[in-house]
Amino acid sequence: MTSEATTSRNAPVTPVARGVLFRILAVWTKQELLLLVREPIAVFFCLAFPLVIYVFIGLPYADNEVSSGVRFIDFMFPTLIGTIAANLLVMGLPIYLAELRSKGVDRRYRVMPIPGGIFATAVILATLALVVAASIIIIVVVSVVNGLRPEVLDPVFLGLVLLLISWLCCIGYFLGSLPTSSRTTQAISAAVFFTMFFGSGAAAPIDGLPGWLKPLLQLNPLKHWFDLLPAIYTSTQIPGNTLWKALAVIPISGALALWGLRIQKRTAF
Repeated sequence: MTSEATTSRNAPVTPVARGVLFRILAVWTKQELLLLVREPIAVFFCLAFPLVIYVFIGLPYADNEVSSGVRFIDFMFPTLIGTIAANLLVMGLPIYLAELRSKGVDRRYRVMPIPGGIFATAVILATLALVVAASIIIIVVVSVVNGLRPEVLDPVFLGLVLLLISWLCCIGYFLGSLPTSSRTTQAISAAVFFTMFFGSGAAAPIDGLPGWLKPLLQLNPLKHWFDLLPAIYTSTQIPGNTLWKALAVIPISGALALWGLRIQKRTAF
């Protein structure tokens, strides 16, 4: 029986079987999304966190002119979208994966005759659905209260936002794949998120930090992304080698995600 299940799992996927897998993925994604939504406090925090930043940091200075024709909110808007993605993918996703692993969900799903990646993909897609929902809220609020720049529909800007989300997704998946307890994963992911977030300048200016600390901030990829996206959105000059520094982390994070997949094949999903 075991050998037959193994054979069927390793057999080539036919077009018909592939269609079945897509339907399974769609149903599973819906199920995981419903499970995430049933955690109202966690969902509220994820959706409200960027709004809190906007209300207390962005709104009071929104119309202040930073440079010719560019307001403070214009620089802040892309970082709000990035903060949403970082919060849900770097902290929310790994914590959820670790909680499922601690409940033994991975062991139950491994005996099913479908690729283990289906379950992990469903969890990721459900989390991305929350990213989209929270982003829509911010976009609507900023659009109504302050107005958006036409660059919001710039293909380059949108493409870079997708790359940022992809990078954060890889980081979150890797952290969630580590064979640690849910509490340890929660501590690690929170430390990674808050270090990157506060070190990016999105929460507060970093110009007043000690001189010895500023070179260390150049090792923070999120800072480069939060320098790059506002420059593209406002059509202002991109600082230094920010573009290449931001894009350089994409292949690195992809390698980490593949490493995480290998870890989960051995220990989890």
